[in-house]
Amino acid sequence: MVRLLELGARTEYAVRTMAILATKGEGAVETVKNLAAEAEVSVHFLYSIFDLLVRGRLINAHKGRVRGFSLARPADQISFLDIVHAVEGPIEKAQCLLDKRDICRPEKPCAAHASWSRMRERVEQELAACTLDKMSEQNPPWERLKEA
Repeated sequence: MVRLLELGARTEYAVRTMAILATKGEGAVETVKNLAAEAEVSVHFLYSIFDLLVRGRLINAHKGRVRGFSLARPADQISFLDIVHAVEGPIEKAQCLLDKRDICRPEKPCAAHASWSRMRERVEQELAACTLDKMSEQNPPWERLKEA
């Protein structure tokens, strides 16, 4: 089976823990240890993910008396695409669909170039429209797994 959009465990855990953080309310500060326990993720692995999310300006690190992490902006202003970019990097756009060894150039496109370009743009639009508040409220898969 071929998957259209293959994302890694880092992205899955980033979405999961950020969605949990979103349910805590705007401005909530939570420790990695608490989030890792609730999300059933390794604390060490989550620290490496949160480093990427801090660099991507999606979460803030708090030091001092109130230690932990909080969302850098409201959950309805953080998209799935923002998280993918912070954790995985930009989505590859230049690779040719018909020959992975080559870059597809607009001046000399392959037969699938126009369709593939439109599909990639549409996927990015959909990922940008899917916001963290929606992901945390609409039957998240990690909650369904706990119920089973």
